Amino acid sequence: FIQEKSGKPYLEESAFDALEKDFQEVINLLKGDKTLEKFRVEYEKLHAVMKRSHENENRLMEKCRELNAELVVNSSKIAALTKLSKDDRGTISSMKTELEKAWKMVDTAYGKEQKAKETINSLQEEISRLTNLVEQGSGLSLGQEHK
Repeated sequence: FIQEKSGKPYLEESAFDALEKDFQEVINLLKGDKTLEKFRVEYEKLHAVMKRSHENENRLMEKCRELNAELVVNSSKIAALTKLSKDDRGTISSMKTELEKAWKMVDTAYGKEQKAKETINSLQEEISRLTNLVEQGSGLSLGQEHK
């Protein structure tokens, strides 16, 4: 009836009840004998201490069960938060990758825009040069016709 490390009380309830019954029987026997009065008083004191100890043990065991249940709940919460944190790190990492791709696309688009502007400027200069040539050429042609 005595177990320590299994999580059960040191003294199981059925064994404690048997001790209570035995105690009452011994007390009833001792009450009739005045020569054993001192022994009966000490025996009752020891019994009271054992009873308090048993009650304290039961309270502690209940507290241990409550704390263990709380530990299980908190462990589950920690596991869930750890998973969320890991998932968040994955999401952050993929978002960083997407952001880097977007910036590369912006850089590429900016480069293409600069090239397009250069091409436009070059073409405008070419148009301007050709317009001047045409105007000069038509001025020459008009001058030759009037002669």
